[in-house]
Amino acid sequence: MALSAADFQSVAAPAVASMRAQGLDQKHYSDALDAAGHQYVDLVMEGGGVLGVALAGYIYLLEQAGLRFAALGGASAGSITALVLAALDEPSAAKADRLVEVVANIPMASFMDGKDERDDDARDFINTMLQRPGLAKGLWKAMQILDNLDEMQGLNRGDRFHGWLTDVLAQSGIRTTRALRQRMAATPFGWHLRPGSLHAASQLEGQPTLPALDPTKDYLCIVTADIATETKVELPRMAALYWDDAGAVNPADYARCSMSIPVFFQPYRVPLRIRDDAHRKLWCELAGMDDRDMDPARVPPFPPPEACFIDGGVLSNFPIDAFHNTRKVPTRPTLGVKLQWDDRSHTITKLTKLVTQTFNSSRHCLDYEFLRKNPDFKQLVAYIDTADHDWLDFEMNDAGKLDLFARGADTARAFLAGFDWNKYKETRQHLVGAYAQAWPGK
Repeated sequence: MALSAADFQSVAAPAVASMRAQGLDQKHYSDALDAAGHQYVDLVMEGGGVLGVALAGYIYLLEQAGLRFAALGGASAGSITALVLAALDEPSAAKADRLVEVVANIPMASFMDGKDERDDDARDFINTMLQRPGLAKGLWKAMQILDNLDEMQGLNRGDRFHGWLTDVLAQSGIRTTRALRQRMAATPFGWHLRPGSLHAASQLEGQPTLPALDPTKDYLCIVTADIATETKVELPRMAALYWDDAGAVNPADYARCSMSIPVFFQPYRVPLRIRDDAHRKLWCELAGMDDRDMDPARVPPFPPPEACFIDGGVLSNFPIDAFHNTRKVPTRPTLGVKLQWDDRSHTITKLTKLVTQTFNSSRHCLDYEFLRKNPDFKQLVAYIDTADHDWLDFEMNDAGKLDLFARGADTARAFLAGFDWNKYKETRQHLVGAYAQAWPGK
């Protein structure tokens, strides 16, 4: 029997009850409010395969505490959750219950779609590897999927995932980037600053207001990696580089780019061509080139004939810098949620460990470097203990899904209990002042 939204809400009930008993739904978490008293935050989510179920639990608890989301970002599984949450309704609406319904019905096992509808080798190989087989059995199973890797550069096409997500977005009326931008820029009724806040102090009379949300601005940041041009790509902000009519692109394409786990899924490809001088200028700025480097007779040509997108987590699995501005104290915080504790101590004694840690170092280093240079973010980031759940367990049972959801909700409760919005703003004030002194005029 399929899980229902009520099943997920039931396992999160203890965390919700504890949150209310502690009065956490009455605390200040932001200076951006609406007429109903909802507080607005930005949220960035880490990638982690099927562990993304825990993100839904985290969001559910935050919303139960009265928080709403103005901007959303993530990579891989984080990008899927961010996109679905953004598409479901306007920022002021309660969306967690509907997000839970989507999570409850994710056909994860079907996403292992092989090279065609008759191909079960990919699923068999993945399930075998999750059982940690011996060398002989592992090699035997690997031989059976060599044709997938040779023909597609991946075990699975990713078509079923793309079709599923396209349908989810369509059910919410979202079929284009243009429509998503309009929805995310729907300014909440009574959108205003908290009276007495740092930002309101300079306003002389009346209720302090906030600028309306801007439909030309992107409040969504999905990170993917274009390995054909060696570029960290933020979508939809950089979509005009890759698509002729960026506004017409189905946002499901962005998530399909971001979740293309190397080898597990076939890369997502987009044909490239220089459209006009303005487009040429964009590519020049991105690559640090001039017009001579963009000569179509150049060998090899730049940009190449097509982009090749893989999982954004390869470069930035936790893009917490997506909405950061070093020059300002924010009116709302950018909260971050990770799907595992950072483990930065490893003993490399085997070839498999060497390979996995080379990959992990690549996907974590940019995020670690940003957090090192911006220690204030330690006050904003929560870590969900996902225990021994495997991020590639696409056939996870119901008990596993419910456990992850409950862990996400309890982590959110603990984070809200420890978060001090005023202390964070004081930290940012000091950092902004120091930045202005060190780099005046920038």
